[in-house]
Amino acid sequence: MSPRPKRFRRLGKPPVLKGFKPIGVPLSMSESISVQYEEYEALRLADYEGFSHLQASEKMEVSRPTFTRIYEKVRKKLASAFVEGKPIIIEGGDVEFDKQWYRCWECNNVFHVPQGQEALCTSCKSDHVEHLNESVRQWRKGKGWRKGHAGESPATCICPECNHEMVHEPGNPCRERHCPECNNLMVRKD
Repeated sequence: MSPRPKRFRRLGKPPVLKGFKPIGVPLSMSESISVQYEEYEALRLADYEGFSHLQASEKMEVSRPTFTRIYEKVRKKLASAFVEGKPIIIEGGDVEFDKQWYRCWECNNVFHVPQGQEALCTSCKSDHVEHLNESVRQWRKGKGWRKGHAGESPATCICPECNHEMVHEPGNPCRERHCPECNNLMVRKD
């Protein structure tokens, strides 16, 4: 007997943020906690918007017990991140968006464009964008953004002085990051 197929949770708009990192704990020194888009949405609907679990479950197109399981799971993850000082990464999940959503890798703007239209950031006009719908599909296949977006190698920041390399964090420009080895400003490795 095969398991029942997983039903995708409905999201209107992806989160503006990719995650959070604790102050005073280097990102490279700690294991991150992954919060899936549906967990973020459950927290947003219940705690930020103030919907009851029944109302929120209807918006996400899941049963009320499923919503409650998702909600309790994300609360435990957040408590663990706060208590243990771990960064939170918001990524992937079993979700469907109502439109084609993109995130600009230069300014972190989240936007959508009609089907067939060129995906240029609506804020800074950059074409260096991540197609979030495709990123979620790749994440489900085991290729999350930390391994590269849309199957590519991850972007890298490099120190021009000592050649120390770090994985680029979307929304955190390399030119604003200091090298942990020599404290010089980093640049994007192309």
